[in-house]
Amino acid sequence: MLVREMLTLPSFSGAQVVAGGGFLDHEITSAMILEGADIQNWGRRDQLIISSYFALMNLDENGLIRFFRTMSTIGIGAFAIKLGRAVDEVPQKIIELCDDFDLPLIRLSPEVKYEAILSDVLGHVLDSNLTLLNRFYEAHKHVMALALKQPSIPYILNTLKNSLHAETTYLDSQRDRRLGTDATLAEFTGYSFARRDPSPYQTHAYFDARLFYDAAASGDGAGADGGERPERDALAIRIPSSDGVDYYLIIHGDAAQLTPVDTMLVENIVSLLQIEIIKQNAVKQKLFYQNNNTVHDLLLGRFPTRERIDNALALLNIDRYPCYQSLLVRATLEDPSDADRQDELHQAIRRRLRSAYPGIVWYVNGERLVILRNFRSELSGIDVDEVQRILDELHASSTLPPFEHFAVLSSTVDRYSLPSANNEVMNAYRLFDGSSYRNVSLRFDDLGIYKLLLGADDLAQLDDLIDPRLKRLHEENHDLFRTAARLCANSLNYPDTADELFLHPKTVRYRAERIRELYGIDVRKSDDFLQVILADKIFALGRKG
Repeated sequence: MLVREMLTLPSFSGAQVVAGGGFLDHEITSAMILEGADIQNWGRRDQLIISSYFALMNLDENGLIRFFRTMSTIGIGAFAIKLGRAVDEVPQKIIELCDDFDLPLIRLSPEVKYEAILSDVLGHVLDSNLTLLNRFYEAHKHVMALALKQPSIPYILNTLKNSLHAETTYLDSQRDRRLGTDATLAEFTGYSFARRDPSPYQTHAYFDARLFYDAAASGDGAGADGGERPERDALAIRIPSSDGVDYYLIIHGDAAQLTPVDTMLVENIVSLLQIEIIKQNAVKQKLFYQNNNTVHDLLLGRFPTRERIDNALALLNIDRYPCYQSLLVRATLEDPSDADRQDELHQAIRRRLRSAYPGIVWYVNGERLVILRNFRSELSGIDVDEVQRILDELHASSTLPPFEHFAVLSSTVDRYSLPSANNEVMNAYRLFDGSSYRNVSLRFDDLGIYKLLLGADDLAQLDDLIDPRLKRLHEENHDLFRTAARLCANSLNYPDTADELFLHPKTVRYRAERIRELYGIDVRKSDDFLQVILADKIFALGRKG
């Protein structure tokens, strides 16, 4: 009930609005008699406060200001004073404060009884709530009947349109996917949302939306001469989901104020859309795990026959062409506290790569993303420079957590040699650690002499290539070995190595001297420098990854 509606009740006969007359559209949902100034302990939003002024008589000017500021903060709907007991006329200070805090001030007739006011206001509220409850039941019953039909999102949107007589749009903000009852209104090129304060019967987040359109798409001439883009106001409601994506229901047109009945309908429709999103996500998740496992089994050579391989490739819809490549992307979050956003980062990388190379499939494990692509010929394979450009753009994105990457592209193989392509990228992943190869993308075919290491069938063969002095150093003092390895990887730059190992440069120099004294390895000599680099790479290949 609005204040202006409340003033028509019988107990308000003879009442006058003496302040805050421009705010009679405040909602009134309850009424309370003021017995003390501690309103912060019991006051409620949209409440009518009734007073004889007796409870406020002992407050000085600052106390009155604090009291009315507290009422404003709570969201009290109106303040009414009954004359005759404590004051015969409304104090001027109270009138000024009510005007200052946009609070309707009502002067009640001295003859009116508190019981009559409470009975009228609360009775009207109870009757209204009963009506709303009945309307909510009808709306809920209608929506639940609709849910049993398993409606599509467009069908749900049209149902709401017919009820509200307003065009509606569904927005998937991450994929920029829109579905709407009016295609033109759904073609906004930008938007801004400002969150509304919650109101009764709203359990979801509501936003005042500003939608921006290109002049040609909007159908009006605004912006055609280079001026500002056309804009339209709308109402947006966030649809909760479990996948971390923001989905919105947008109601176009004059949606600034929904009636309580409309709000209840919208709440039910949002819940129905939420169910549909959860259902779609469950199907996607099942398909994701199925494809993820299939790609993994292909890369590891777990299918025993060529027929099983053919069937798996057909299931993934990557069996049309003779050529295959594997691309491994290691995306390491810079801040460990962002660990819960790893999947968000992988999704962004997959989305951009899929835009450049449609039809790719992938396998995800921890920070690693392995892409598998089927293509016609060498000319249409994955371009490692394009991969680097895409990842550089993602680094510059303000919406993604900061990360570092290392990407390696396999050579081209046939469908029955996918494990060899996987071995290439996995061995390169082990060989090139993130400390020295940050934000680079490589091709296996360009690795030169390192391919001799990566092509070894037996790691024991590589073990014989390690300088015996370095074997001893690695076994007896791993910290010293790591210092030598990082110093060589950093081209004997002592300050850079110290920063990487969280040491003082003098400590790095001391350790290098100890290595020379104890093991006869002088990293300043080109032969020993090369031996350290080679040993570090072979030890890296021996690590699990």
